[in-house]
Amino acid sequence: MNTILMDSLFSTDRRLVPGLTAVCFYAAHVWQWARLRRLENVLWACHIGCLLVGLGWLMDWPLANSIGLLWLLPGICCWALYLVGGGAFFWSSLLIHVGGNLLGLWGAITLGFPAATWWKAGLGYVALILISRRLSRVAENVNFSRQVWTGWETRFPSHRRYLAGLVIGAFALFFAMEQLLRQFVLEIHSNPG
Repeated sequence: MNTILMDSLFSTDRRLVPGLTAVCFYAAHVWQWARLRRLENVLWACHIGCLLVGLGWLMDWPLANSIGLLWLLPGICCWALYLVGGGAFFWSSLLIHVGGNLLGLWGAITLGFPAATWWKAGLGYVALILISRRLSRVAENVNFSRQVWTGWETRFPSHRRYLAGLVIGAFALFFAMEQLLRQFVLEIHSNPG
């Protein structure tokens, strides 16, 4: 019976379940941060990335899914460093970082991964940094918009240099990840068995 229900949902609209799942992951995370009165944290690129993955699925919009995935993949590394450094663990973060990445990869395979997504993801990330700088408290430092990440001050004595390195690095990383992901999607489609 459960299989019939799932088949019915996917045959009606194959994008509905994964799309709503990703949006619900983001909504759960918004609720978590609102409860803690630290709502600006929902603006982290990886968190918004999960929302974009959901919108990509729901709207059959490969670009949104692809940008979301490009923001999520490095986010899992930053999240791991945050946890290792003593940061708080939330189940909603696990949903965002693990569930969002899995749904994003599935979306890239299902919806495709458009060429030239990397620079759009880069420009979007710059916009997020600017928005975060405006809305984030220094203590939260969302998207590293307010200060150099703790522990990196000796490498980057100036926040402007830090941001320049961060943005250049993000563009380069998004470019490299796009090449790998497009190759991955191509391999999956050429070897469907």
